[in-house]
Amino acid sequence: MLRLPLWTNIGKAVAREMGARMDLTTKLPRLRPTSGELLHLDLMRFIASAGIVFHHSHEFFVPVTKSPFLAREQTAGLALFVDLFFVISGFVIAYIYHNRMSSIINYITFLQRRVGRLVPLHWLTLLVFIAMWSMLVLFHDNGTNKPSFKPECIAETALLLHSFISCGRPFNGVTWSISAEMVMYIAFPIVAIIGARSAPLLLGIGLTPLTVMMTVVASQHEWNLLGSSWIELSPVLRALPSFVIGAALFYNRSVVSRLPAPGFILAVATACLIVAMMSGVSQLITLLLVYTVAIAAVAADLEGVPSATVRRFAPLGQLTYSIYMWHLLFISFLLNAIGDKFLHGNALFTAILVVTCYICIFITSYLSFFYIETPARRWIDKKNLFKPVVTV
Repeated sequence: MLRLPLWTNIGKAVAREMGARMDLTTKLPRLRPTSGELLHLDLMRFIASAGIVFHHSHEFFVPVTKSPFLAREQTAGLALFVDLFFVISGFVIAYIYHNRMSSIINYITFLQRRVGRLVPLHWLTLLVFIAMWSMLVLFHDNGTNKPSFKPECIAETALLLHSFISCGRPFNGVTWSISAEMVMYIAFPIVAIIGARSAPLLLGIGLTPLTVMMTVVASQHEWNLLGSSWIELSPVLRALPSFVIGAALFYNRSVVSRLPAPGFILAVATACLIVAMMSGVSQLITLLLVYTVAIAAVAADLEGVPSATVRRFAPLGQLTYSIYMWHLLFISFLLNAIGDKFLHGNALFTAILVVTCYICIFITSYLSFFYIETPARRWIDKKNLFKPVVTV
């Protein structure tokens, strides 16, 4: 009986601690989709970002000598998740802005919002990567593997010009696609005008360069489809057909909506896409699966009946850009710099480090989205570029 007060006090202390943690959890902002109408596309964006993270990290914890199945040549197709980004981006931009391109002011406002969405985090990660590479070079000269510290190269990267003007390796290697994406945004009014006047024509304009480039890629490998490499194309050329086809899916949505059982087709196509990416299937064939997944996701969203699973995980799509921009920092520092130097193949510590790396990527992306990207985007969006200047 004398011990009851002690256990009671301990129980109350534990209850207070759990309550405090629950209060902290409830105070954290919750991820919510920007629209309840594009949940399948949001989910596919997150899956694509996770695939890119795995693509850049799996060789660390599964050595090629132990698992030839995961050799870089076998899994190079994972890089085509970026093409899925381009298709989704084309559809979403057309979905939001198709009727907002009626004037120069609307166009400049559109570009302002795109800059607000992409540039703040791009500049922040650029500074962080410069600091990280400076330390790595200071303690260990990486030779030709290091990015260029030339001021003109840094300026080109900062201004997102490095997809078509490049004087060296960028600090954050994935930003080539952000540069190419910005080129697509600049050209979007032309896409919108053509799509509004003739949806089939826009689709044809997207399919024509796609067919030509796939033919050229295949011919360079003597028509050996298994040896073709789509990812070797220049960034803007690679982004162009996917972005235009994505926009064309919006303008041809009445046709896309006729796809039967889109949710089932999406699930099967996504599974086939991942298997193809992991097993060395031709990148051209894999690219066709990318388009199949995109079409099925659009059709599923047009159907408007998302499953409980899709509704639960679709909000993770909001972290796509954060994950994409931050992941190489942790992979380079935790896995390549620390892991390769100190773990020496220890399986247990390697697994712990990999899990730690993925958790850091997710937490940083979450914090970045709510406390860096969103405030910066809102601040830039509120700037009135056409406000008259009052002179005294």
